[in-house]
Amino acid sequence: IKTFTGSKMPHGADTLIQIENVTVEDGRIIINESVPCGSSVRPIGEGYRAGDVLIKKGTKIGFVEIGVMAALNRVMVKVALKPRVAVVSTGSEILDLGASSENEAQIRSSNNYTLAALFEQAGAEVVQLGTVDDDKNSIMQTFKNALSCADILVSTGGVSVGDYDFVKDIVPRLGAEVVYKGVAIKPGKHILVAQKEEKFILALPGFAYSSTVTAILYVLPLIAKMLGRESAYKTVAAKLSEDFTKRSKLTEFTACNIEIIDGEYFVNFRDKKVGSSAILINMLNSSALMLTGEDDGNLSEGTYVNVILLENF
Repeated sequence: IKTFTGSKMPHGADTLIQIENVTVEDGRIIINESVPCGSSVRPIGEGYRAGDVLIKKGTKIGFVEIGVMAALNRVMVKVALKPRVAVVSTGSEILDLGASSENEAQIRSSNNYTLAALFEQAGAEVVQLGTVDDDKNSIMQTFKNALSCADILVSTGGVSVGDYDFVKDIVPRLGAEVVYKGVAIKPGKHILVAQKEEKFILALPGFAYSSTVTAILYVLPLIAKMLGRESAYKTVAAKLSEDFTKRSKLTEFTACNIEIIDGEYFVNFRDKKVGSSAILINMLNSSALMLTGEDDGNLSEGTYVNVILLENF
């Protein structure tokens, strides 16, 4: 019986002979090479069976998931709405892109662009609010506008103890309940997390490296929760390729290089600069974050540590 690729097997048949393996002579079919029973036949349930869970809740839908759903004729599926995250940088010393500098003490704003890209990569919809000066009324109005259109408000700067650090005082005036203020980590000690009804405010430090690390640690898990994901990032165990000097008694998150050798993760600090919490370039070149706890001291080469991979958020 002649059939075609992908067709249902004729009743009573159990083996398929490929057409390039036969010769037709005088109206007869000659099989050139023998084949085993069941050759070129896809058994029922080969890919999946009734009751199999193919795409788990919280899975990010990509090209493979779309293909599988199409094969199942699933045109409409329930998905999580992308949380809207408003991002703003505070500080009279920062200039937005393209703005003219008035004095040499001003710096370009990078935090709001770094975090916007990070949150979009994590699956959120971002509302970019740019920069706002260290003025109480301006900050208050910007925050009100943000909360009116976003699920999460993330700001940088204004949470320390300086004369112009107004954010920490403004957040309670918005009617938000402060969940916690300050954490025992480095970088990012000065952080404030608050909630107003179903919305969240995360006020992060102003230094570029600090704001990025705290955004990964505190904002990404919130985004992941809203998207129904089990985790916001991947943590792996890795072995130190060199000695490590701990700089504080706090829990530290240190930029490092990660490499895989013979199937095992290794950590080194080649070309990483030691300095303030402003050195964002330490996170270039596929870097990772190494975690050391409050009870850890200096660590020797060969010690195993936990590392947060900064990819595929």
